[in-house]
Amino acid sequence: MKTEQHAYRLAPWRKQLKSIINILLVLVLGACIASVYLNYSAQMTDMKLQIQILHDQRNELTRTIADYVTREGILTSYALMEKKATQAGYIKIDFDDEDIYTYLPIPGYIPDIDILSERRVQLPPLPVSPLKPEYTESLQLYIFRKLPTKESEK
Repeated sequence: MKTEQHAYRLAPWRKQLKSIINILLVLVLGACIASVYLNYSAQMTDMKLQIQILHDQRNELTRTIADYVTREGILTSYALMEKKATQAGYIKIDFDDEDIYTYLPIPGYIPDIDILSERRVQLPPLPVSPLKPEYTESLQLYIFRKLPTKESEK
């Protein structure tokens, strides 16, 4: 009987080594992809946290500004300003009663004409019609103007 010898294409330990290397390559590739994804996710989470902190700071600043505006409104209200003026010794004057106050002449004072002219009430100019006068004329006036009259014939 003849015995035939068969040769292996690759030795069995080489096949095992090749399959282990292939598996390791797939695992390393998967680990690389996972690390890139985790790094990106970590950066996005950090950005979102920073945005949230900035929104909170903006809201806090808005509330602070509103608080200061409210305080300014209270401090400059008519009632409080009148109370402070009374405490400082000011009195209300009636501008119709000239006996309460007097005008003092100041030597060397020359009134600025420009300032005085600005204080005067200036009426706004009358609006100019964007339409030509020909378009605002009535049909009757137009016909009477264009028709020859007896006086113009003589």
